[in-house]
Amino acid sequence: MKNKNVFVKILIGGCFLISLLLIVILYSLIIMFVPKKTYIKEKSIISNNYKLDNIENITFDFKKSNSIFKVGSEDYLLIVQNYEDDIFYLNYEQVGNQIIFTESNYIINPQKKEYIIYLPKNYKNKISIINGFGKLRISDINNNININNNSGKISINDTKNTRIKNVSGNINLNNIFGDVDITSSTGDIKIVNIYGKINIESITGDIVIRGFTITGDSFIENISGNISLGINENSKCKLEYSNETGKCVIDPNICTKGDYSLNIKNITGKIHIY
Repeated sequence: MKNKNVFVKILIGGCFLISLLLIVILYSLIIMFVPKKTYIKEKSIISNNYKLDNIENITFDFKKSNSIFKVGSEDYLLIVQNYEDDIFYLNYEQVGNQIIFTESNYIINPQKKEYIIYLPKNYKNKISIINGFGKLRISDINNNININNNSGKISINDTKNTRIKNVSGNINLNNIFGDVDITSSTGDIKIVNIYGKINIESITGDIVIRGFTITGDSFIENISGNISLGINENSKCKLEYSNETGKCVIDPNICTKGDYSLNIKNITGKIHIY
């Protein structure tokens, strides 16, 4: 009789444990498959405008955010900030005839923040951009542009004279009517359609240039990477090139004589000029 009572107790305890296990499994399935409510905060759009009377230089210092530069329709500088916050993170300072915009370091999620800068058409003076880790896009700007890039992709379309100092990041230029000066440590450089002169010094990365009309002495030097250069037929220049390690493919009809020099130097990588 005593053994029977022990058996009954064991049976009851086992049934209880099985029931508890089934409840846990059922609850887990409910959590897994029942959709949760998600609350997404809408982006906040803040815009500020600034008069540029007697301003000779505008400097933008971006830490981690993306930025887009365009020409606006107004006679003032307009800056639009898209971000999940109601705080404007660009600090404004005027020193003499220069305006400086510096992005604050206190940003929760910089990858989701973007600035759109609309420049007035009547502003023809210098623009300086310090880019940290975000993407930088510039289009239809006729000003002289100086860029210091730490680590971010640069895309520039339909501009004039451009000077870039690049630590790490790819550079893409399209339709440039003016001179290009690039110093790059790491990153590929691609230029399509340029009417001007080029000075490029690169340590690591491929250099691809297509549609190059030379209007002044030009120089391209690369330590490690391929160089591909397409020169327009109406370019009058004299070509000099050297390559320590790598194949050279040169069109014999390109840059045989002219007023401008084109000097290409490469240490490791192919050279293709056509």
